[in-house]
Amino acid sequence: MTIGHWLHAAPYAKELNLPGASEQAEILRNWLAGHRADIERAMRQAANPFELSVQTTANGLQVEGDAVAIVIATRFFDRLCAEKWQPGEMSRSLEPVMVDAVMDALKLDLALALNGLSKVFTLESISQVAFLQMLLVDPGQLLFALGPTGTGKTYLAIAAGLNFLAEGRVNRVILTHPHVYEPGEVVTPASRKEMDPDSQLDYFDDILFELIGQDKTTELKRSRKLEILPFGRLRSRVLDDTFVVLDEAQNATIAKMRMAVTRIGKRTQMVLTGDPSHCEVLGDEPSGLLDLLDLVEGTELARVHTFDSASIVRNDLAARLEGLYADRQKKSPVNLAA
Repeated sequence: MTIGHWLHAAPYAKELNLPGASEQAEILRNWLAGHRADIERAMRQAANPFELSVQTTANGLQVEGDAVAIVIATRFFDRLCAEKWQPGEMSRSLEPVMVDAVMDALKLDLALALNGLSKVFTLESISQVAFLQMLLVDPGQLLFALGPTGTGKTYLAIAAGLNFLAEGRVNRVILTHPHVYEPGEVVTPASRKEMDPDSQLDYFDDILFELIGQDKTTELKRSRKLEILPFGRLRSRVLDDTFVVLDEAQNATIAKMRMAVTRIGKRTQMVLTGDPSHCEVLGDEPSGLLDLLDLVEGTELARVHTFDSASIVRNDLAARLEGLYADRQKKSPVNLAA
């Protein structure tokens, strides 16, 4: 199979057959027959959010669903077949099998080579796979990527933008995010307009250097095919044929979010990334991201992909700490940015 074959593949069905006639195969055949619901539940959990159904057959399983789900189910089945089975064995934890199957699929089957990038992508979670597929295949003009820090949403959104640029689907990429006021920072009418160069945008260069290298980043900036803009500089611009990444969108006010999303022109995609549970909007102003999500709910104006804390890939400690913060926020909502 070619790298990235799954990206545009239609749903299909596949027979997963036990390897030959052996005592081990017979034990596993009997176990499969009595645990179809458990197997389907575990496989579907591993493949979430991709669709999958599972049926037992005389010699194994038949799986049907999205291409990514079939890849994961196949790795899952291979792992089951590789385990040692004892006669009469009826109980078996599927959690380790599920985890190993996902890791196998990510490393061996779901790697992706994208035009415009200097390396092959090895994605780190199934949620990343689903988000990148949404970005590349059918993003619509407005796409939300929601969830905690460390899930890779900004990195993947920028990668998709560079791919769109390399393939001629857009003429430029714009990266921006709202300024977050630090304790003690003087707020003036001029600074609130967010027009001046902002060191808070420097991390975009770190991502770009990793994806395409420093020389290519400099070349694209010189030709104005790539712009890193202070948020306020979007005002009064009409963005045709542009891929826009508005990062940390939860920190935009309602007025500035309205300004940003109404810049969308013809053949433009805008990706808004952010964590709605961690807003750092100045003063008591409400978040423009939360307001916009409420505004478009129930319409076909936008697509939404949500990462949860289990999708944090930056670091296990970061994932556990984010989980603790999220749990406390649910029990007693407070402004954690204060």
